[in-house]
Amino acid sequence: MRSLLIGLFALGLSINAQAQSDLKEVLHAVENNNLSLKAQNQFIESQKIGYKTETNLANPELAFEKNFSDIDGNPYEILISQDFDFPTVYFQKNKIKKAKTANLDNLRQQSRQDILLSAEKTCLNLIYQNKQKEQLTIRYENAQKLVSFFKKKLDKGDANILEMNKVKIVLLNIKNQLQLCNTQVSNLEEELKQLNGGQAIEFNSVVYPTVSIDEDLTKLEIDVLKNTPNLNKMKADMDIASKQISLAKNQVLPKLSLGYRYLNSDINKSFNGINLGISIPLWESRNKVKFAKLNQLTQESQYLSEEKLLISDIQKNYQNYQGLKASLAEYRLILEGSHMNELLKKALDFGQISSIEYFMESIYFYDSYDTYLQVEKEYHLAVADLLKYQL
Repeated sequence: MRSLLIGLFALGLSINAQAQSDLKEVLHAVENNNLSLKAQNQFIESQKIGYKTETNLANPELAFEKNFSDIDGNPYEILISQDFDFPTVYFQKNKIKKAKTANLDNLRQQSRQDILLSAEKTCLNLIYQNKQKEQLTIRYENAQKLVSFFKKKLDKGDANILEMNKVKIVLLNIKNQLQLCNTQVSNLEEELKQLNGGQAIEFNSVVYPTVSIDEDLTKLEIDVLKNTPNLNKMKADMDIASKQISLAKNQVLPKLSLGYRYLNSDINKSFNGINLGISIPLWESRNKVKFAKLNQLTQESQYLSEEKLLISDIQKNYQNYQGLKASLAEYRLILEGSHMNELLKKALDFGQISSIEYFMESIYFYDSYDTYLQVEKEYHLAVADLLKYQL
């Protein structure tokens, strides 16, 4: 029992080099199987087709006119015509179509990043719960042995009922903590299953992935701003809004109509020829340029606002990361370099403390180690938030 208690912290601080590849495999599976991403991909494909329709020509028009007057020789007329926007309008529409189609990749990447970040955080929480479960299992076994040990002492009259009740309460607390931990693991596994498109995926790692963060905050901000899909999408929206101003200006130009006319009657000879038309843009294009300019200003304001919010979030997350990093280093230094367990064992061997005192002191270290696990989890979650642009 004593050796198990003393080896507890060394077990918790062990490293499994396989964990990182396991996490990558989970993220790869989620990317392939997630139903939301599949739906988003279908939506994007439909949007691409929709953007193509914006450059379509207007429908051709076929008109037939029949006059039933015998005096005029029962004439009839056929007119086939096609309306066109001014040629530069199609040029601008095509530029906008290409820009909108390219911008869909930012939408796709944003959805992908959100889903993968959620999956990564679920895995990080699973690692924390798996480590907690590992520790609680050992503690529960030790507590059971201690209860048996004190029961024998109580039967011999070497212990009192108060000591017995203390170890029973400790056993009950650890048992409830273990049950709660198992529930949390099951919930996280179900969450990971849903992210994986309803397909169960096994992830039993107890080791966090090894990552590195550039400590230069300025460089980190540049990298995040450059690789944040939502910000890139808003930047592309500004460019599209600028192109829409050019389109609105060109839509003020006249529309054209080209057609073929055929006229025939019983009295006169048949006539045919080309029909040309032009529309005068008096009302249809009113305020379109003004609206396009205001829309561009709106897009610029939204982009600048989002950029400032993103920079603020980066700075807050970075400060949180630095604080957690320092706390984690302190805990590791104390837990790895402390000889308190050895001192407790020696005190127990020399009779300076009782078995119950030894166990209660170990409970103090349990609490410290639990706090360490919590800090470790929060640290890796903070790292995931900072590096989500790399997903």
